Amino acid sequence: LAKTYEIMAGRKKKLTQKLTDQILELIADGYTIRETFEKVADFTWQSFRTYLINDEELMLRYQKSKELAVDLKLSQLEDKRKELEAKIESGQIDGKAGQNLVNLYKIIVANSQWSASKIASKKYGKAAELTIKGDKEQPLSISWEKD
Repeated sequence: LAKTYEIMAGRKKKLTQKLTDQILELIADGYTIRETFEKVADFTWQSFRTYLINDEELMLRYQKSKELAVDLKLSQLEDKRKELEAKIESGQIDGKAGQNLVNLYKIIVANSQWSASKIASKKYGKAAELTIKGDKEQPLSISWEKD
């Protein structure tokens, strides 16, 4: 991270290791980009993005932090589901309110699943589609042998 990029009215702001760790920890803890950079003193998303674009190792660490945030979010959703289930079963929440909360929860889960599939597709994505093509000289041939 030795590179320095010019930002904001000609000042140069350097991304230190400590600042990098702080940003990546906030992201891994599930904070949004906006929330993260509200908490980080005197550094912006635009500046951090410039570092990300120019530093492959930092980009990998950022992606790993996003994946950890997805794991955390899905775990929190599981906790909320269990809590909601217990309240409905115990009668703390009546049937109509319970149904409304279940519907809201379904929307939240669907959105979280979609986000997870985009951020960590190998882990949370749907099975990849497989396309097989032959070439002009040796077209693909599939046959079944009879017993």
